[in-house]
Amino acid sequence: MTRQIEIIEEGGVQHLDGPDLPLAIGTEEGCAIPLAGSFGIAAYIGEDRNFLFLQPAQDAVAVYHNDVRVTRSVWLKSEDTTRIGGTLIHWQVSGERLVVRLARAAAVRLSPPPEAPEPERATTALETAKAHPVIADPLPRVSRRRHALLAGLFCLLLAAAAFVLLAKPLAISVTPQPDTLSIAGFPPVMAYGDRYLGLIGTYRLRAEKTGYQPLVREVEISRQGSRYQFTMEKLPGLIDATSTPPGATLLVDGTPVGTTPLSGQEIAAGTRTLRFELARYLPQEHHLEVEGFGNRASLEVILEPAWARYTITSDPSAATVSVDGVEVGATPLEIELLAGQRHLRLTRPESAPLSIELTVTAGEDRTLPVFQLVPAPASVVISSEPAGATVTADGHYQGRTPTTITLTSATTHQLRLSAAGYQSASRSLVLTAGEERELNITLEPEYGTLFIAATPPEATLLIDGKARDTATGRFRLPTRPHTLELKAAGYVTATRTVTPQAGYSQKIDISLARQGAAEKTAVGTQANGVRSTLGQRLVLITPRPFRMGAARTEPGRRANEIEHDVVLQRKFYLSEREVTNAEYRRYRARHSSGVAGRSSLDSDSHPVVNVSWDDAARFLNWLSLQDGLPPYYVEQSGRLVASDPRGIGYRLPTEAEWAFAARVAGRQETARYPWPGKFPPGVKAGNFADESARQLLPVVITGYRDGFAATAPTGSFPANPVGLYDLGGNVADWCHDYYAANSGSARKGESDPMGPEAGGHRVVRGSSWRDASITELRFSFRRYSREPADDIGFRVARYAE
Repeated sequence: MTRQIEIIEEGGVQHLDGPDLPLAIGTEEGCAIPLAGSFGIAAYIGEDRNFLFLQPAQDAVAVYHNDVRVTRSVWLKSEDTTRIGGTLIHWQVSGERLVVRLARAAAVRLSPPPEAPEPERATTALETAKAHPVIADPLPRVSRRRHALLAGLFCLLLAAAAFVLLAKPLAISVTPQPDTLSIAGFPPVMAYGDRYLGLIGTYRLRAEKTGYQPLVREVEISRQGSRYQFTMEKLPGLIDATSTPPGATLLVDGTPVGTTPLSGQEIAAGTRTLRFELARYLPQEHHLEVEGFGNRASLEVILEPAWARYTITSDPSAATVSVDGVEVGATPLEIELLAGQRHLRLTRPESAPLSIELTVTAGEDRTLPVFQLVPAPASVVISSEPAGATVTADGHYQGRTPTTITLTSATTHQLRLSAAGYQSASRSLVLTAGEERELNITLEPEYGTLFIAATPPEATLLIDGKARDTATGRFRLPTRPHTLELKAAGYVTATRTVTPQAGYSQKIDISLARQGAAEKTAVGTQANGVRSTLGQRLVLITPRPFRMGAARTEPGRRANEIEHDVVLQRKFYLSEREVTNAEYRRYRARHSSGVAGRSSLDSDSHPVVNVSWDDAARFLNWLSLQDGLPPYYVEQSGRLVASDPRGIGYRLPTEAEWAFAARVAGRQETARYPWPGKFPPGVKAGNFADESARQLLPVVITGYRDGFAATAPTGSFPANPVGLYDLGGNVADWCHDYYAANSGSARKGESDPMGPEAGGHRVVRGSSWRDASITELRFSFRRYSREPADDIGFRVARYAE
């Protein structure tokens, strides 16, 4: 906080700040405290350790402080007065505020002399005798003096007795032993030994010793007596500091004090760290033991350069070089680089910019290798017929048409466009530096064959809402998802979603149940399902108690597949397909599922992959909000948890729900594989590691061909008895549960179990396009992960109302 100063005189008020100290008092022009007369500067007001003091400037001018003439510095206290010449100065100190009031000193007024007595007239001896008869003096003169002396001595003894009775002890300890020590105040204190006696009140202590700062303190004598201990501060040491080259900043214990050369720089006594800093030179530190006492020392340093000389060349040459964003020249170039991390950037027309990170060591000159500049990138504007095709360049997802992509020039690139229902198209491109090219590609339709057998024969078949002439027959359709709807009078309408595949035919049997029949409508019809805002159909599953895990004798069984009973009571919905890239990109537009070998995983109809468990949970919260449902997951302490474990928002299926839907729902016996019979599959039952993936995967199912090296469009293979697709094959599914090796022990005995309350990994169920062994292709196979993968996706679940 800065000290505020007000100087009040007859002409007005003057306002000053702490930086204006010291203040001159006198008659010269410019004196902060002006006086009348012509004697020059009489005194100064200064500040030391936040205390104000008055210091006379010359002996010729009398300075009276509190009516005592002073010839050396005295501390200022509130209500002090100073008289110089004909001016009286009154000081008022309050915290950081100093108020100075100037007034004319009153003239000294003398008391009038006593009136002169009338002159005595001479009297006769007779008159004298009459007027003053002679009386003998009862006491001789010597006796009267003795009485006066005794009376005075008695008063002194009385005063001494009163002082002794009222005085309190005052103990003062000053380290080191001062040369002089005085205690001022009234009545004065009395010293006895190394202690003092004084009346209750405030006194001023002053101690002085050669080589130390004067010690001035106020001490208080209390009713119980007082004891004080003080330590005198050494005078600072003086140092002369020089550097080569000069102009270095000197920091003492981290605080800048000036630039070299420095002469007589005050430094407090003690062990001090002196640091010299100068741009483009290495800093130097020295630890100095400063004795203090005003003693003088000298220090001279030679600073080492903080740079190294670098030689920079490029092919082709004449490239502009920038260092940390500042242009410094063109190649070939010799330059001094400061030590530390440096960012170099080389630019040249028709060449791609080149960035280099360097670690420069002071004094280590280097000639860098020749930097090869490659041609500048080119751009391609890609459109297609139809629009919306997925574009990959050299196997990396680039977006959907129409789009503009950037490619390196003078390099061969492979472009691939794909769209559901159309044959993929590939192009090989070599572009020149900076070239801008337009590319329009027409995709040829791709067809697959469906053999549909409908019961009853008279039923009407609608494909994508358009009625067909016959419900049973051979249909050639584009290879994209199609909605099949079969209806007939007196029967419950059935709906299926099917994706034909090029290269082989699929047989689909659709049988309608009569309305009012005793048996329940097959799960998977529209009557027993719901649809999300994105059009995803969710199948209603009515559970029952069942047995999870695998018997010890089952081929391929793993130790974490311990058999245990599970009670499922609450009905739930499960999406008939896994979430697709197109559906996920409605939530996160720039997501890319990536590539596997030369196969893109980004087609709209393929399941989304390379998403974490958190990504899936956040998508489901978003979908809940779209459909007006309460979000199922909330974030607590950095992780997503169920806000209401029994709520009806969209969520991931529990491991028990997934196992029931895959192995038990709609079946008379618990299924072991996604196909009937034994291993290996004898029919095209799903997208597994087949012969088409032999160049991509280390192990495949010998002789098995499903037509997809990596992921396939969802629903490409027959659904299970309740209308769920790809529970085996294509991609595995994230489950809600944390993973535990013994899933039966987690929250044992709980109905509708949701797994352990915490863990390091999440459960993953189902085989994928990467799996070929008997262990992985079984429905009881348990997997876990906490990282995204290119064969892990997810499907939508929720409890029924």
